[in-house]
Amino acid sequence: MDQHTNNKLEQRPRDTLFREQWFATQIFYWDHPTPVDMHHRSEYNHFTKWLFAKVNEMMESMGYHPNFEGFCDNMWANINKRYSHNRNHVHPGALWSGVYYIQAPKDSGRLWFTDPRGEAHTMVPHWDNKKTRDRDFWREVYYEPVPGRLILFPGWLTHEVEPNLNEEFDKEDSRGWRYSLSFNFVQRYKPGKEPVKQPKGHNSGGGVFADELENTDE
Repeated sequence: MDQHTNNKLEQRPRDTLFREQWFATQIFYWDHPTPVDMHHRSEYNHFTKWLFAKVNEMMESMGYHPNFEGFCDNMWANINKRYSHNRNHVHPGALWSGVYYIQAPKDSGRLWFTDPRGEAHTMVPHWDNKKTRDRDFWREVYYEPVPGRLILFPGWLTHEVEPNLNEEFDKEDSRGWRYSLSFNFVQRYKPGKEPVKQPKGHNSGGGVFADELENTDE
């Protein structure tokens, strides 16, 4: 069991403030090296292979067991026209969830996360607004949608998408709409490493392993 292992407190100076961080929530993001051509392609393997590589890169960096790898449970497309939005929610059953932005015009809606510790919202101190608050004490964060950007976050983390308020284009002009892909990943045994047969996954026709993707040129 993970626990505080510092048993040398007696060696530290007395009457001194020490600071430790616990229960941090990880959010990862990458910018795709070729963000402008994906939405012109008829196939998605160019993106899906890159997505799997990044998810497994993240899982390896966090110390996940090497017999396991990312398993894509389901994936879907989003088209957000003017005023459309997604209210706060979580993704039950997902270890990691994410979004990839294909088109995101100005003011088309940020991605919002809130502190998952419900008790942290019950007693809020008065902060000095003249000083920059330490980010460890932020109660919410916003991510601007950037075309070609991939954002990964725990499936249990409450999030929502702001309304698309873009007025640069006419309401029915698709150039003012936000296009994105969303997906869920779980952790599954790598092929040949599983002790028992694994279930297919979500009701989306079954999940996908990285080595099952069709080999196509980028």
